Amino acid sequence: MKSKLVSLCIALILFLLALVQGYFIYAVQHGFGTSLNQAWNSFGVSQSGYSQFVFNTIAWWWILPVLCLVFVLSAFRVRKKRYRAFMVAFGLFGTIALYASAYAPSLFITI
Repeated sequence: MKSKLVSLCIALILFLLALVQGYFIYAVQHGFGTSLNQAWNSFGVSQSGYSQFVFNTIAWWWILPVLCLVFVLSAFRVRKKRYRAFMVAFGLFGTIALYASAYAPSLFITI
């Protein structure tokens, strides 16, 4: 019973991370990236190289939420803690990598 509960929690976490990643990618592809870039330019802040890379290759970033969804399906089959930790860490770091492209510390304005 405990193992099934842990698997369900991991699957839920990974599913939520995949949703957050998918939302961000969809938003960037449908205008959020250009409006964010215009906002940075209005404050005199140029887009960082990492942000340019992510925004220019955003179509390829769809692999990340797809892999998270594959991990959701495999969460019920995998029993080793090490693999479960890898799946959650992959989803978490992938989400951080996406959102860091929009909110990177190098983009903040110093007053």
